[in-house]
Amino acid sequence: MAQHHIIKEAGETIGQLLQAVFKENGYKRVHMVVAAPKQEAVEGKLPAICVYLYNIQLEEDVRMHSYIEEATTQDGRAVEVARMGPVWLRLDYLITTWAQTPEEEQLLMGCAIKGLVEHPTISGVDLKGDSMASEPYLPVSLSAKLDEGVLSRFWASLNQPMKPAIQCWTTVPIFPQTETEIRRVEERDVRFFDLKKLNRLKR
Repeated sequence: MAQHHIIKEAGETIGQLLQAVFKENGYKRVHMVVAAPKQEAVEGKLPAICVYLYNIQLEEDVRMHSYIEEATTQDGRAVEVARMGPVWLRLDYLITTWAQTPEEEQLLMGCAIKGLVEHPTISGVDLKGDSMASEPYLPVSLSAKLDEGVLSRFWASLNQPMKPAIQCWTTVPIFPQTETEIRRVEERDVRFFDLKKLNRLKR
């Protein structure tokens, strides 16, 4: 299983949830776009929802640790191995809606917000991709808005006019495949010294 696909598949899971919410609310088809929110990215795909991953960062309280589990070698031996624990990442998304009119975009945005609020976790068959098998659910939270100056520079960098958008975030683990075979201590020699005798020898 390519577990590192989880970053890509987390965004697809969120987009798939939003598409399902739109369908429940009467929209027959809303295209999903994962590219930067630019007019050319949605050309010919209206109406559309853009789920853009704009930031990835290590969780602040991340702790690197290792754990022990059983594994089977190529020759069939059962051994114990030490593995590195997961690295937890925070993924931040900017969500925009695109349609023929601003009014329809606002309706789509309201529907998207409603869907995210009603689904603080995504689980079961709604998780997209094999990498999600490592986690029972995907948590999704809405974020406070970005600073207006940051937003202005963001849209200017895309050469786009400012557009209403919401932000959400989730956390996912990346599991390193590094493993080291270990052997437990089965026997240990214990020796006792006569400290009085040892002191006399030193003199």
